[in-house]
Amino acid sequence: MNTKTKKILAIALLLVIASAVIITALVMLQSPVKHELMQTQLDGLIAQYNGTRLTTNPGMDTYPAWSPDGRRIFFESRPDVGIRRYGSECYISAMDADGSNLTRLANGTDPVVRSDKIFFRYDNYPNYDLWVMNTDGCTKEYLTSLNATSLISNPTINPNGTKICYCTGHCSDSYWVTLKNGTWVRAKNRTLNWKEETIRLACREGHVAVFVMDIDGSNKTKIVDSDSIRTIQHLSWSPDGRKILFQASPTPIEIYDIWVMDADGRNMNKLTYSGCNTDNMSPVWSPNGEKIAYESQDRNNIDIWIMNPDGSDKKRLTESPTVELFSDWSPDGKRIAYISWSSDGYIYGIKHSYEDESEIWLMTADGSDKERLLSIPYPYGLIGGIVWSPDGTEMVFVFQPNYENSDIYVIDVPVKEE
Repeated sequence: MNTKTKKILAIALLLVIASAVIITALVMLQSPVKHELMQTQLDGLIAQYNGTRLTTNPGMDTYPAWSPDGRRIFFESRPDVGIRRYGSECYISAMDADGSNLTRLANGTDPVVRSDKIFFRYDNYPNYDLWVMNTDGCTKEYLTSLNATSLISNPTINPNGTKICYCTGHCSDSYWVTLKNGTWVRAKNRTLNWKEETIRLACREGHVAVFVMDIDGSNKTKIVDSDSIRTIQHLSWSPDGRKILFQASPTPIEIYDIWVMDADGRNMNKLTYSGCNTDNMSPVWSPNGEKIAYESQDRNNIDIWIMNPDGSDKKRLTESPTVELFSDWSPDGKRIAYISWSSDGYIYGIKHSYEDESEIWLMTADGSDKERLLSIPYPYGLIGGIVWSPDGTEMVFVFQPNYENSDIYVIDVPVKEE
């Protein structure tokens, strides 16, 4: 073997040895990739914040609601068969406030609890039906049928429990809209004009109607009948029963603003004014009816605002480059619980920074004294659906680790010193 060949073999051997050393080092080093938390680890993390897991359904448990005395929690439970499954596969369930004595009450979705009654929807294709039952699941009664072709708002019950307000709607013909000078207008024809139009979207004709009826389903009265408003959501009766609050979209691309009207549908008044890239949505009365909290979205940023019932004195309560979602007023109206998501890319299964968090925060009604109650690294899941207990000492919330599963947790609320 000549000298040149020996040198080549020596270099090759050194390269093999160096590669082996590098591979061994990489294997022995701690992996920079963080893996999904085991359920026990997640429960342990939440327990560090005085939180407890209440449900263990492999499917989705959502829409929690407290009984008026705070002893029971009602919620919607879906099986582990994929997202957005309804009908006979979904149940209205109940459990004690500590998660014990779990009971299925009825097939249905979207429970609304008022006094000793639970109002819920049932998928009776091609319609949704509105039903009511006692909180023990007995005496189920059919109230009315809802149109299934629309995005239907959950019913709202007036303060003295005598009236129900709900919305139905349908879509018909389709058409195109285009953006011109910051305003969405209906296209003259179905052919895109590249000289005049920068963007074009397909839309459908919409019609909505709002009804009020007695709690037993009688005396149904249509108080809103509109072709100009495409969608109405988040109906909410004022604490004194004189007004009904809602979000509505009169535009073809469903940009939302907040409206209020008298309980008979008269004097409809628009409280916010969105631009073509903004939304004002999810309005909620304060317990005394003197304020309205809501979310205002500008592109990927959502913050919490507050205003008077006539739309005056608007004030921004949170300032974040990403997402804050209003969740619930405290029973005394002095504090607000809200959710903070520090990432704007909330799609499961894609990479995110492990510095991002999904959190529960508290603040006073004027936006001061912000306090973090719970923090979970975002890639492990999302927090949602916070509801304060009637006595103000606890909150239930939904935690969703992936698309197919969510569970209900309860967490202690620190007492606010006066």
